[in-house]
Amino acid sequence: MRKVIVISVWVLLMVGAACTKHDPSPQLVVEIPAGFSGNFVLEMGTKDAAPLSKQGEAYVLTVPRSGKLATSTILQKPKVEFRNATDGSIWGYSQSVFTTGDGIAVGGKVEFFVGTRRDYDAEENKKNHSGTSMDLSESGLTGA
Repeated sequence: MRKVIVISVWVLLMVGAACTKHDPSPQLVVEIPAGFSGNFVLEMGTKDAAPLSKQGEAYVLTVPRSGKLATSTILQKPKVEFRNATDGSIWGYSQSVFTTGDGIAVGGKVEFFVGTRRDYDAEENKKNHSGTSMDLSESGLTGA
């Protein structure tokens, strides 16, 4: 009986210790400069690019006027905080990580739009009507 109690206490301690571990997701702080509007793309895992800077435990980046930034850093599922952004000014946030067949991260992207909903919708319409989609009948392929 005593052995069962000792094992039960040990299991409870291990479960408690596991629950106190902090979330392993990295923190990413994105600083939006005043007056910036448009698309932003962060290319991650770029071999010759500088790593993202850190302030404490958080990675920090400032959106450049060009809207494009490359880094050697690869962040998987970061918790993102936007600074200097007004409510309703960040649209279409997406993050993807490219991996090898065995799951090793080798690159990725973070993308979003800064501006009004109307500007974002107009930008999305440009992408959707850019002529890059192909009609299956023109390709010789047919739908199912």
